[in-house]
Amino acid sequence: MSVLYFDMNLIIDAGNSFLKYFVFSDDTIVEHDIISYAELNHFDFSNLSCKKAIICNVSKIDTQEIMSHFPGVSFLEFKHDTQTLISNKYETPATLGLDRLAAANGAEIIAPKKNKLIIDLGTAITIDFVDKDANYLGGNISVGMSSRFKALHDYTQNLPLLSPAEKIKLTGKNTIEAIQNGVILGICNEIDGYIKSYSSIYQDITTFLTGGDCLFFEKRVKNSIFAQPNLVAIGLNAVLTYNETI
Repeated sequence: MSVLYFDMNLIIDAGNSFLKYFVFSDDTIVEHDIISYAELNHFDFSNLSCKKAIICNVSKIDTQEIMSHFPGVSFLEFKHDTQTLISNKYETPATLGLDRLAAANGAEIIAPKKNKLIIDLGTAITIDFVDKDANYLGGNISVGMSSRFKALHDYTQNLPLLSPAEKIKLTGKNTIEAIQNGVILGICNEIDGYIKSYSSIYQDITTFLTGGDCLFFEKRVKNSIFAQPNLVAIGLNAVLTYNETI
């Protein structure tokens, strides 16, 4: 039997490769799924009878086309000028990735009045900082885990294309171990280094790991962190709720 979500929020996170949707009851995810854009025209959304929704679209698919699959739903399109829970102090706010902005709002709703470091571990690694007064101050971008493995294969002669290993050693005894150790320990040291550097400047920091690789690294970093793979969706839900009150 289909479940109808009349009074709940629908969150659409349209990324480069996949579309993610979430149904929230207040701040709790009650349903979610990931679908490819090839499946979009054939996917049955009829049970998602939500009346309110927000869409964050960084894909090449037209936003109106995506929204057309959800007839009767009132959408808020998440843009750089959308009212949010934080104040964006980025020098070029229109160039800030919408997923980074959404994740920053997710961190703010979870840990208000605290300094927040958000580390998103995906194809790229993004580091973002929101202070205790809800000011987004900026961040950095580096190469993600899968991209590092691919780059070593593509741009270096004779190195194989590898996947991450569960067990990592400090010193690799062969080329496969050396690549896997180097990529994974490099990212672990990068994460721990950022936490140490920010903690030396700001007190009472809550560190979030998010993104597709966050659970892989959750148990591998030395510092205390809060792993939340759905931080972007949580942020979008918070923005939708916030805009209903202003």
